Amino acid sequence: MRAKFGVSCVGRLMILGVVLASTGCAYTQNRGQDFTDIFDIGFTVSKKPQFSLYVGLFSTVSIGYSNFDGTLLGMADRNYGVIDARQNAAGLILWGDEQFGYEGFDPEDPESPASWGVGPIGWSSENPTPAPQVVNCPKMFHFGWVGFTANCKWAEIGDFLVGWTTVDYMGDDDAGAATEDEAARLDAQ
Repeated sequence: MRAKFGVSCVGRLMILGVVLASTGCAYTQNRGQDFTDIFDIGFTVSKKPQFSLYVGLFSTVSIGYSNFDGTLLGMADRNYGVIDARQNAAGLILWGDEQFGYEGFDPEDPESPASWGVGPIGWSSENPTPAPQVVNCPKMFHFGWVGFTANCKWAEIGDFLVGWTTVDYMGDDDAGAATEDEAARLDAQ
C-alpha cells in the first residue's frame, strides 16, 4: 500500500514539474507580476513633513485627504523595495480624486501621473479611473516624516487567479517585454 502511494506521489510531482517547466519563463514571470499587482503596501517616509489620512472603498466611497511625495518601503505596481511614491487623494463620501504613482512618474511634474475620479460623482469627471485602480481599497496614513499605506486592488486578484489558465483580462501580461527596436517599430506604424 505504501509503495503505491509513493509511486503515485512521485508520478504526480514529475507531471507537475514537466507542466511547469514547459510553460516557459514568461508564464511564471507573468504570474509573479500579476501577484505583485494585487497589493500596494509598505511604510512611507519623506524628507519634509507631510500628511495623509485617507480611506477608499472599492472606488465608490472615499473619505480623507492625502498629500504625499516621498518614498515607499514596500511593494507597489510591480516594484518592491525602495520606491519613489506619490499619493495624492481627496475624498468626500461619494466624490473623490486619486493620484497614485510609483516609480514611472515625473516627480517634477505635479500632474504626473494623471489623477482620476472615484465615487459616483467622481466617475463623471473627465479622467476615468484606470483599469488596475477600478476596484481598489486604499488606506493611507502619513504624519510628519513616516507613515503606512495599504491598498488591495481586487480586480487584480481575479487576474492573478484566472491568469493560471493563460487568460489575461487585465491585459497586463508581458507588459514591458517589447525591446526598444520593437517599440520603435510599433511607434512608426
